[in-house]
Amino acid sequence: MKLTTYKFFVMALFTLFSLLGCSQLATKPNSDKPSLEQSKANTEDSLFNRMGGLPTIKIVVSETIDEVSSNPKTSRSFKDIKLPKLKESVVSQICKLTGGGCEYDGETMLNSHKDAKISTAEFELFVAVFRESLSRHTNTREKNELLKILAPMKRDIVSYQ
Repeated sequence: MKLTTYKFFVMALFTLFSLLGCSQLATKPNSDKPSLEQSKANTEDSLFNRMGGLPTIKIVVSETIDEVSSNPKTSRSFKDIKLPKLKESVVSQICKLTGGGCEYDGETMLNSHKDAKISTAEFELFVAVFRESLSRHTNTREKNELLKILAPMKRDIVSYQ
């Protein structure tokens, strides 16, 4: 449950979350040349930059994980999980998904959550906490864009109703 729980929140946060296809997150390009997608993502207009970059992502992730890991309704998923490492992984994943140029080499959401037995209620609580933190630190447009990117991850995270 240790590794599974860790991946639950990597998945859940990157829940909220998914869009680009979780299996692509764990792969690195075959070439040293940046792809068109990478070049575009690094522009000033990237979601990453519009959100405020790493400082904003780090605080949102930290607030969310701190709250859900101490909430009796979701804390079971964090037992034996190294929260600093989890936060770092989630930050990297969001950074990558939003065009920040970070590398995410963690597990896919499906692999990391397959044995976690995350319920719909747990997932929805996580998303609610994440939304609240995003609302405190980002604009509505950016919050909604990120949630849209992460939303498809639900199917890989939730294993029962």
